[in-house]
Amino acid sequence: MPKKTKWTEFLLLSVISVIWFAIGWLIRDRTLSTDLRLMEEVQQYLTEESIANVPSRRELTYAAVRGMLAATDDRYAAFLEPEFAAKFMQDFAGETGIIGLVAENQEGVIRVTHILPGEPADLAGIQPGDVILSIDGMELQPEITNNELALLLRGAVGEPVKLQILREDQPLEFSPIRIERPFVSSKMLPGGIAYLFQHTFTANTPELVHQELVKLLAQDPKGLIWDLRSNGGGSMEATQYILSLFIQEGLLFSAERKGGEEVKFEAVSAPFYVDLPLVVLIGENTYSSAETAAISIQEHKRGILIGSVSYGKGTIQATVSLPGETALSYTVAKWLSPSGVWVDETGVTPDILVEDNPDTEIDEVLEFAREHLMLNNP
Repeated sequence: MPKKTKWTEFLLLSVISVIWFAIGWLIRDRTLSTDLRLMEEVQQYLTEESIANVPSRRELTYAAVRGMLAATDDRYAAFLEPEFAAKFMQDFAGETGIIGLVAENQEGVIRVTHILPGEPADLAGIQPGDVILSIDGMELQPEITNNELALLLRGAVGEPVKLQILREDQPLEFSPIRIERPFVSSKMLPGGIAYLFQHTFTANTPELVHQELVKLLAQDPKGLIWDLRSNGGGSMEATQYILSLFIQEGLLFSAERKGGEEVKFEAVSAPFYVDLPLVVLIGENTYSSAETAAISIQEHKRGILIGSVSYGKGTIQATVSLPGETALSYTVAKWLSPSGVWVDETGVTPDILVEDNPDTEIDEVLEFAREHLMLNNP
């Protein structure tokens, strides 16, 4: 019997690998075919023979997709029907307005949880605890997701959103006007303190933050207040760049993907501001990457955090397009601080706890931060 050479061994292993690869695909295709046939046959029996009130095949398919999401423990997963998917794309492009209201589905009851002071919902008289029955004439179903709620509240700037609300068994109607989202704004405060307000971490915010900081630094401030109290988070890359304006080197945060794979986000080359005394304002409406930015500043000892405990959303979502002009949003990773802290459901605790009094016109948190910087940087 001839002796095996390395070449024949290689060929043998290659053939075996191809065979097992083919078997794997056959098993996969057979499983996929069985699953698709199962869904098809169930739909056929229901639509052709059931005496129940059966929705259309498309609605049954949508229900099946939602059932798959409900079978996971991903509380941020959402299936977006065409109308919602289109609104998501408009919102992602920054083409929608807001009314300053946050609502949540609480076991089938759609309740207002947060009202931003001085914004349209607040000025219209809507209150936390109000139950929303319909938005722009669309009656809200018990299974609506929080993502879908947020999209329904968004729309063209300058147009009203019609809300039917129940308050202590009394039906009410409100029509606050949507306003443009304030991505970034800045001003100088008394005492030579610079103030930077940032609403989100979208792709356009790094350049906007940079522009505002250039204007502020030209006025030679004693310190900077970075307000993230109403920041809903956003892009990892935007967060990385903006943090790099204040932290010169090292790990800023990381994202832990499925299987424990960790993607590290280090400081990148950015202009300046590394020596400017810094206070970061956070609160219950500080979400996701905004929380990550805050805890990164805290752990690097680059500045101090003032305000109240943040929301506690430590996950990252991806949104992908699906057939039929629909879309799927689902969780793909965890936000982790430089030391590996995951803030999900716990939030970020500020170095100094300060609460704002909603009954006064003064922003107590901002005023405390301004005085703190003046006192420590005369």
